[in-house]
Amino acid sequence: MSLRRAVMAGLVSAIVVLAPSAAWAASPPTIATATATATDACAVTSAQLSWGFKESFRSYISGSIAHGTWEVQGGATYETPRFGWTGGAGTYSPETSTGSIAFPGGIRFTGHDGLLDTTVQNPTVVFTGPATAQLLIDITGVSMENALAGVNTPVTTLQVPLLDLDFAAAVVETQHSALTVSVVDAPATITAEGFAAFGNYETGTPFDALSLIVSAECPQAAMPAPTPTETAEAPIETDAAAAASAPTPWLPWVIAGGAVVVVGAAAAFAVARRRERKDDSA
Repeated sequence: MSLRRAVMAGLVSAIVVLAPSAAWAASPPTIATATATATDACAVTSAQLSWGFKESFRSYISGSIAHGTWEVQGGATYETPRFGWTGGAGTYSPETSTGSIAFPGGIRFTGHDGLLDTTVQNPTVVFTGPATAQLLIDITGVSMENALAGVNTPVTTLQVPLLDLDFAAAVVETQHSALTVSVVDAPATITAEGFAAFGNYETGTPFDALSLIVSAECPQAAMPAPTPTETAEAPIETDAAAAASAPTPWLPWVIAGGAVVVVGAAAAFAVARRRERKDDSA
């Protein structure tokens, strides 16, 4: 295979990975997302997202084929090996474990002397249940079909449900009206919609793990109610009844019993002596 053919093969591979297909861009499927209702929603006050996208793709971009790079924009950051987002806004319901948090900022991947130019931005974490979530993201790039046809007009697709997230290890903490949700290195796999959009990673292919820290302020209605405990109401007793019914330790009872026996024996002995003296004097 010639060097030029290898470069073009690499370019096509990159385009397939990051640019939505024409079919997806024309008619994306309806995305059913679970959102918190107005009465039980906790308002997010701060949120941080950390995610490396996919290590093998980063290696491809910076490697000897693409000779590319990436740059963060819109407030996103990069510290090897993870991209970071702050300023997330949204809602979360501790009762249903549902809600969504959207982050500003993105990543622009470039390579192949500018032929590859794709941006992923505005990630949204959608909580769909106690242990599940999805990552949605906007994607701007040239589709594989257009690239092969020589059409380099970029296409933007909003909020592609890219990844399924395993939030089984998420920790939810509440204190008064404050709520915190934290997830460390949640496993992430590409969705069927992600595969339909890119076509290079089969459904279920692992992507880099994702970490999330969320702080929220909740209305009273949103906080989990404490579990009630049943307590038996104690009957009112008089002092005499309480004394009579009060249990007595075993050892003092024996000592008291022994004292009673001793006193009784002494009294009987005294009576017997008086009778003997009376008989002697008679």
